[in-house]
Parts: sequence; structure tokens; C-alpha cells
Amino acid sequence: MDALTPVSVGSADHNLVAEWLYREAMLFDRGDMNAWLALVEPDIQYRMPVRRSATPGAGGDFSTLMYHFDESHSSLTARIKRLGTEHAWAEQPASRTRHLVSNVLVHRAKEDELHAASAFILTRGRDDDAIDILSGEREDVFRKTETGLKLARRLILIDQTVLKTYNLSVFF
Repeated sequence: MDALTPVSVGSADHNLVAEWLYREAMLFDRGDMNAWLALVEPDIQYRMPVRRSATPGAGGDFSTLMYHFDESHSSLTARIKRLGTEHAWAEQPASRTRHLVSNVLVHRAKEDELHAASAFILTRGRDDDAIDILSGEREDVFRKTETGLKLARRLILIDQTVLKTYNLSVFF
């Protein structure tokens, strides 16, 4: 693995990544999933491992075998296409989300690759039900391309061990 070099907050690369993440949040909240899909690489790896309640010395907090999401470009494409049909029952009625992104730190791995860590809070409401609040950290890998930054990897590390939401039909 290449060594990671910290990127200063406020630098051009930091601002590029932070703006990308803020625009992504806006796309998610507006439901413009096709526009989001255009911002990811064909070899995207989009994962959210299951968090475990581990006792000290029992190993990591996250499973290396079980995932809430373990997606590729083709599975993300299929998921987004399904959202546009009447068969997306988990989204009938559609979720109202708000993605809040903060604590963006960026590292350079190679000239054309940036790694970012960010914190998120995702709120989700449907009907008159209670609001779901999910929080965590994302570890992203971006590639600089001729058309701008593209997301190549996303690891979602959720804070909750038990998810009290009815489904995970939204994106993080």
C-alpha cells in the first residue's frame, strides 16, 4: 500500500473532496441517484460491515464476513433502477433523508488518488413514523479523472450495533 500523506484543511485537494461529499449529500437528499451513480468508478466497492459488540481482546468491532452492504457497480445500478419502479416496496412511500457530513480529513496516496475520512449523520423519515437517526464514519477512496473526482471505494462504519430502522434502502 502506498504511504498516505496528510492534505491540509483548506487546500485545493481538501476543498475538492469536501465539496464532492457535500454535493453527494445533496444528490442523496434530492433522490437524484442516477447523478450520484455517474460519480462512481466502474470498479466501485461499497461496503458497510456489521458492527459487533466485542469484549476487550475479542477482536475488532466490525465483522470481516458479514455486511449490510457489499456492493459493486452492477449491484448499485440494479438497486437504483429498482428504486424507480413500483417494486421498490421498502421505499413506498419514499424516505425523506438528510445527510450531514463533517470532520472531513483527506490524505494523498498517489498523484491521482485521494483518501478521505468523514463523519456523517443520516436522518430518515417516512409517513408519520419516528425519525431514524444513523451515524458513523466513512472511509472513501477517490480517483482524479478527466471529468473530476470519482468514488472508487467506500467503507461505511456505522456507530450502531443494532439498527432500529425497518430497512436499509437508503444510501450513506
